[in-house]
Amino acid sequence: MNFKRIQWIFVIAFAIFDIVLASYFLIGTHFTAMVKQQSQQQLILKEMHNDEISFAELSTKQPMGYYISANRANSQLTNAAAKLDDQTVRLSNGTLISELDVPFKVSVLNPERQLNDYIKNSRHVLYGSHYVYNKALSSSSTIVYTQMMEGRPVLGSEGQLRFKIGRNHKVYAYTQTYLNNIQVLRPRSVTISQQEAVTWLYKHNYIPNNSKIHCAKLGYTKTLLTKDQAVYVPTWYVEIKTKNSDDVQRLRVNAFNSTLMRDTPQEIDTTQLNQ
Repeated sequence: MNFKRIQWIFVIAFAIFDIVLASYFLIGTHFTAMVKQQSQQQLILKEMHNDEISFAELSTKQPMGYYISANRANSQLTNAAAKLDDQTVRLSNGTLISELDVPFKVSVLNPERQLNDYIKNSRHVLYGSHYVYNKALSSSSTIVYTQMMEGRPVLGSEGQLRFKIGRNHKVYAYTQTYLNNIQVLRPRSVTISQQEAVTWLYKHNYIPNNSKIHCAKLGYTKTLLTKDQAVYVPTWYVEIKTKNSDDVQRLRVNAFNSTLMRDTPQEIDTTQLNQ
């Protein structure tokens, strides 16, 4: 074996050794960062318990999400409203408002049992098969159904059916908004976890002491307005109830950048989201 060949063997061996050491260093650094982050999260959760904030176990899983565009189908509802029976219908700013001729009773605990059948009839509700019952957004006076975007509910006033509940737990009216041309604008990206969303709210003083996290659900909220459409982002919807009163706080956290969602969407040129 000549000397030059031995030199090359040593060079290759040292190169492999350096790569292995670098890999261990990078893995170790990443592991240390993860442990540190988890320790910080556990500390925050402990502080929340000390402040008498109660909550169920919060997931650390980071779901995937998208930027999604959709159009509010105002004219589509207007043109199809004449097909509806047994109700008086009017439209206002793209919202269909219906008053039923004969109110009907629904279950107090499971109102979706009757309403699921009701919305399947196209003479009762337009595009009813496009909506799914949402317990988290519903209350004793309003039962909410939402359209879905990539398996997640639309949060906010658009893309929703809202059934009004009156005396004897009877449905007497509903409102409807409808979204069409739902399209993914960018490849999916990782979002913050349920636990990160809740602890972010706590760190920024949005969760008062002596309260309860009633729910923390992931859905889509309108965040940007363009010339022809709206843009939606994955959003953590967090409902907080104060234990000593009936006050309920409903907050939304952008699941991409950990910011509180604005009430008024920002206007933007949608072409930059297609890049």
